[in-house]
Amino acid sequence: MNQFKSAWNFYFNNWQFFAVLAAPVFFVEVATAYLILPLESVTQPDDIVDFFSSNSGPIGLLGFCGMILSISFLGGLHVAFDAKSSNSSIEPLNALWSGLKKFFPLFGAYILSAIVVFFGLLLLILPGIYVGARLALFPAYIMLQNKGVLESLKLSWENTDEHGGTLFSLTIAFALLSIILASIFSSILDSGLVQVAVLGIVEYVIIVPWIYIYYSLYKSQTSQ
Repeated sequence: MNQFKSAWNFYFNNWQFFAVLAAPVFFVEVATAYLILPLESVTQPDDIVDFFSSNSGPIGLLGFCGMILSISFLGGLHVAFDAKSSNSSIEPLNALWSGLKKFFPLFGAYILSAIVVFFGLLLLILPGIYVGARLALFPAYIMLQNKGVLESLKLSWENTDEHGGTLFSLTIAFALLSIILASIFSSILDSGLVQVAVLGIVEYVIIVPWIYIYYSLYKSQTSQ
């Protein structure tokens, strides 16, 4: 898979930039995961309810911030990809800010695509993954062409018609890599902050080249 290799080459050539770009959402997600870590030893429903009742404030705040930052990060990635591909200069936090400014259309398209993928998963796992891969170009259309929620999803679906099989295979490859690495580190590291941090690093190391796959398809189509 040349696309798989080129995505990783792109990431390793720019990993410092993407580490800074991912840092805000990474720290918020690690803090959230660490906060709910005690739930691993809780088995009774009443104890789970009591835990969330006692920690609803910080969990809710971190969850809200994490949602905003993760959606902004998705948009910021595409701005960064476009800048790096054209040898333009951009600061990581400026790319993240660009994603934040387009939060609402990104979030709307994300929710709609998640609903469609959910119904695909109800049929079988594989159709859900296929549908998700076909719709994954929507952030590029929102961030780089200023398209709306429905139009970005429509364009993503239409313009991936001939590449559905390839996108499906690459999505499966990245998903399996993520699951395998997460399982390995979960088994060799004791539960705690170190494990949470390492799993977070693994997540974002994989996400960047994964999303770049979708951007590169978008780029190849718009440059024709």
